[in-house]
Amino acid sequence: MLSSRHVLIVSSDPLQCDKTAEIIHRIGLQCTICGSLTDARALVEQQSFQFVLCNDDLPDCNLRTAVRVLTSSTGGAPVIVLSHLADWDAYMRALSAGAFDYIACPPEPVEAERILRLALEQNPPPRRARRTAA
Repeated sequence: MLSSRHVLIVSSDPLQCDKTAEIIHRIGLQCTICGSLTDARALVEQQSFQFVLCNDDLPDCNLRTAVRVLTSSTGGAPVIVLSHLADWDAYMRALSAGAFDYIACPPEPVEAERILRLALEQNPPPRRARRTAA
């Protein structure tokens, strides 16, 4: 079983995945990468994720469907949209689709880290129960 501090990246863009994974690892999280919503659905059935980063241009669905499916199948984990579009309209489309936030790619490390930390605060990993002496 994977760490509870694990996130999912859903993107068919290898460079976008690499840059985003670097930032995720820098803040002490692990990640799994897949390239489609179909693959992501299979992964979330096997593992829980802290939050999900999802490309706005997946090969097998549109943004609204991706955010809806990922949010519901992860039990409400925050979904952050990754996009090559760095404009207000794209940002608003992501938020209206139900996304937690939006990262323009290639990600600017400081801003992306801020957003990822906010998502982590929104959905913290479960604490392990402490054992007490009997």
